[in-house]
Amino acid sequence: MHMSKVSIRDVAALAGVSTATVSHVINNTRYVKEETKQLVLKSIEELHYSPDATARSFKTGKKNLIAFIVPDISNPFFATMIEEVENVISREGFKLLVINTKETKEREIDNLRILSSGIVDGFVLASTVENYSDISGIVPPSIPVVLVDRSPLGAPYDSVISANYQAMSDGVEYLIKKGHSKIGFITGIPRISTTKERLDAYRDTMEKHGIFSEALIRTGTSMTSLVVENLDALLALGCTALVISNNIMAIETMMILNQRGIRPHHDIDLIGYKDSEQAQYGLQHMSLIKQPVAEMGRATGKQLLERLSHPDMPIQRIILPAEFLPVD
Repeated sequence: MHMSKVSIRDVAALAGVSTATVSHVINNTRYVKEETKQLVLKSIEELHYSPDATARSFKTGKKNLIAFIVPDISNPFFATMIEEVENVISREGFKLLVINTKETKEREIDNLRILSSGIVDGFVLASTVENYSDISGIVPPSIPVVLVDRSPLGAPYDSVISANYQAMSDGVEYLIKKGHSKIGFITGIPRISTTKERLDAYRDTMEKHGIFSEALIRTGTSMTSLVVENLDALLALGCTALVISNNIMAIETMMILNQRGIRPHHDIDLIGYKDSEQAQYGLQHMSLIKQPVAEMGRATGKQLLERLSHPDMPIQRIILPAEFLPVD
């Protein structure tokens, strides 16, 4: 029998059971005696039967597919989070579809619109927009969305974020206590909520000590490589310490300084970000703000499953603290 023509009726006939029993075994919707279950599973294997997911989703209204929209798939931060979310939802029979927006608002909007047309059961969204108004009305209220890492203003969705303000403040205080007064800061993309939080913590701490200057702030990006001109400008100002507000730029900074013979932790003090357990070149020579990335991913997957099961529950905001880790 050709595998493309195998139906649930063929499986039932070979196993000597009803089609309903085969369905219960496949979908685990009702108790089936172990002996009968094994007969069905053996028949499925012999006939190379593959359940018709399209037909099943038509009957149940579920696709068992979750979309994770990320701004930069190459970033270890998001790679770790994708893996953790997938681990959680796969245990409940869901597949994960990953979409890379490359920090582009138009790509995010296009994909939300396309995938909201009955393709997926829910979204995990690391949004690149500043305000919910940019994406409001695109995703139907019946499709759950969990925001992760970033929270666009006014978004009526569950969220899982890392609180960075205190860790960043602790880091800047650490540099000041070491005697630094010219502490440069390279930001991520300005519109993103995480960038704003980190910059606020830096600004507030520097102002508290009377050493803040707008000239010490250079605007970078969360997506592409470090803008070398930003590093050069801060070094030209005589900065003896630098705070680099995301993991990609921190690694780039370390590599450039080493190439120039400037020794981090000896000639200049650095604070960067550690956003993954993956080995990352040079981070052992700088102080770090460590985010609970794996924990965030697991919490996000669990929250989406919870929202799918209880669509009318109050909006949940899960906040996990980052930690400052001095190099010495």
